[in-house]
Amino acid sequence: MSTGNSLLCFIAGAMAGAVAAVLLAPDSGENTRAKIKEEAESISNKAKSRIKKGLDAVETVLEEE
Repeated sequence: MSTGNSLLCFIAGAMAGAVAAVLLAPDSGENTRAKIKEEAESISNKAKSRIKKGLDAVETVLEEE
C-alpha cells in the first residue's frame, strides 16, 4: 500500500471517528449539526493547507531540476 493510500485511509478513519463521536454525544440536533459543520470546516482547512504545502514542495523540486 502506498503512502498516499495510507494517508487517505487515516484521514477517512479520523473523520469517521469524529463524526461518530459527535453523533453519539447527548446534545440537541441543532448543536450537533453546528459541531459537525465546525469540525468539517477545520478538517477541510487543515487538508487544504497540507495539500498547498505539498504542492509547493513539488513545485520547488521541479524548479530545481
